Amino acid sequence: MPTHPEHFQKARLPWSRWKHVLLLEYLKVMPAVLRIWEEIYYVDGFAGPGRYLEDEIDGSPLLAAQHARTIASTADYSLNCINVESDPKVFQNLKSSLAGFGNHTVNFSGEFGQFVPEILRIVDGKPTLFFLDPISLKGLEWSALLPVFRRESTTELLVRFDAQTALRLTGTGAGLHRTFNSILGEENSDYWREYVANCEDGSHARRECLTKAYEDKLAVHFPYVGRIPIKSSDDSIKYYLLYATRRAKGMQVMNDVFFNMQDLRDRTLDDEKFEHERFIQLDLFEPSPEEKTLAELKLLSLEVLAELQSSRIIRRDELRGRVAARADNFGRFSGPQFTAVLGGRPRGIAVPKDFKNLKDRIRIHNGKTLGVDTVEISLKR
Repeated sequence: MPTHPEHFQKARLPWSRWKHVLLLEYLKVMPAVLRIWEEIYYVDGFAGPGRYLEDEIDGSPLLAAQHARTIASTADYSLNCINVESDPKVFQNLKSSLAGFGNHTVNFSGEFGQFVPEILRIVDGKPTLFFLDPISLKGLEWSALLPVFRRESTTELLVRFDAQTALRLTGTGAGLHRTFNSILGEENSDYWREYVANCEDGSHARRECLTKAYEDKLAVHFPYVGRIPIKSSDDSIKYYLLYATRRAKGMQVMNDVFFNMQDLRDRTLDDEKFEHERFIQLDLFEPSPEEKTLAELKLLSLEVLAELQSSRIIRRDELRGRVAARADNFGRFSGPQFTAVLGGRPRGIAVPKDFKNLKDRIRIHNGKTLGVDTVEISLKR
C-alpha cells in the first residue's frame, strides 16, 4: 500500500535531506548558468507545509524563500518563489511557514496543473526552475505540464519520478495503465511496453526501463536530461530526480553539484551506521586514490570517444553535456576530469602518469584552448 501523504508532511524522511541540499546548492549556482538575467523564478509545484510539522525542519519552499531573502541585498539578481499546494489544510501550514517572506513568495492553493497558465503569465519570459516533487506520480499528467515543456524561455526542471509507483501502474489493470499513460502523454500502453519488453528480469530492471521511458519523453523538449538517484544509506533507490534543461551550461553546473555531493548521499539514514560500514569494508585490496582516479579517467575517455564518434564538430560545452546525459554518467565525472581527458590542464586533481589523454586524437577548429567551453573539436578520422 502506498504511504499516506500526511506521513511525508509530518517529518522529513532521511533521504529527503540530500534532495533538499541538492536543490539549494543548485539555486545558489543557477545564476552562473543564466548570467545576464536580473530576475529568476523558482516554482515549487507540490510545496507541502513549508516546514515539517513534527521535527520542524525546513522544507523546499522555506529553504528557497530563505535563500531569496539572503541574496536580496547582495546579489545582482533577485529570486522569486511561487509555491502550489493542493491540500487546503497543508496550504494553511505553508502560508504560516512563509508569513515573513511576502516580498519573495507567491502561494496558490489547488492542483499545480490548474495554475500552470497563471504561473506562466507571472514568470513571463524570465528563466524559471520548476521543482516538481509530488508524492507518487499524481499531478505529473503530461497534458497539464506540456505548456511548461513547450515554453520557449529558459526553463529547467527537477522532477521527482517515482519508479516504484510506475511499476505498480504497469501491472495488471486497464485503469492503472490509463493512469500511467496519462503521465507519459500516450493514448495507449504501446510506448512503455516497448521499453519493458527489452528489460532484463527483475523489478529493479523494470523500474530502470520505465524511468528511461519517461526520460526519453522529456528529451523531446529538453536535449539534456540527467538522472539523479535518491538513495538511502543501505544503497536502495527511493526514487529519481530527473534534471532537464536545454542549456549545455546548465547540464554542466548541475552535474558538478551532483558530483560534489556524493559523500552526503551516503549519510542519509544514520551517520554512525555509515561510518561503521565504511570502516568494516576497508581491506588490503581497496584501490588507492591514484588507481581509482586512473580507472575513472579511462572510463570517461571511452564515453567521450563514443560521443565524438557521433559528431563531426562539436563545442566543448555541448560535448560535456552530452556525455553527462549518456546512460548513468550524470554526476559521475567532474569538470576537471573532463578537462584531463581532453588533454587540457585540470585544476584540483592529480592526473596519474599512466593515463593517456585524447589530445592526439582530437582536432581543434577555432584556435581556442581545450579548457574553454566554446572550443570546437572533432575526432581525427
